Amino acid sequence: MTDYDPHPARANTTASQLLGALASYRTARHELLETMALGRSNRDPLAEVAEHLVLALWGGRLAASRVQADYDLTSADDKFIQVKYLANPHGSWPNEHCVRSIAGVDWYALVVYEAFEVTGVLAFPPDLAKICAALGKRHPGQSTSLQFTRSNWWSIREDAGAYRQLGMRIWLPPFQ
Repeated sequence: MTDYDPHPARANTTASQLLGALASYRTARHELLETMALGRSNRDPLAEVAEHLVLALWGGRLAASRVQADYDLTSADDKFIQVKYLANPHGSWPNEHCVRSIAGVDWYALVVYEAFEVTGVLAFPPDLAKICAALGKRHPGQSTSLQFTRSNWWSIREDAGAYRQLGMRIWLPPFQ
């Protein structure tokens, strides 16, 4: 066993400091949940914000159960939408995301967070082949999956009009 600590700055944190930071987080979390009329949800707040943001941008209604499989909301024109998110710090992206087609679901919406700021919302149709081709993807199963990376995000963001012509829906800041 070694004395190696991958986070040496944390070794000096006191219990009081940790509990104080948790109290600040709890207050901010309650305010966020109240804004979404969710009471005391224990679900991931980034997931909750993602679902409510897509609802605000697209319109429609949330699924009856917030924890059901397959879709999270239904659009005003009765399309089923799965909502996921991808969170990364600014600068580097240690996390990537596999966008996938889901049987019976019409859209796969991905909310992109960078340093806890929403930098875009992408909605993918069920057939991903044209989008994968435009991104120069080489992975298998391109009609039903897209291995989404930072460079893919840059490509879509830089030429949103071209990707909209391929069937995507794209929202970029400032959001209305």
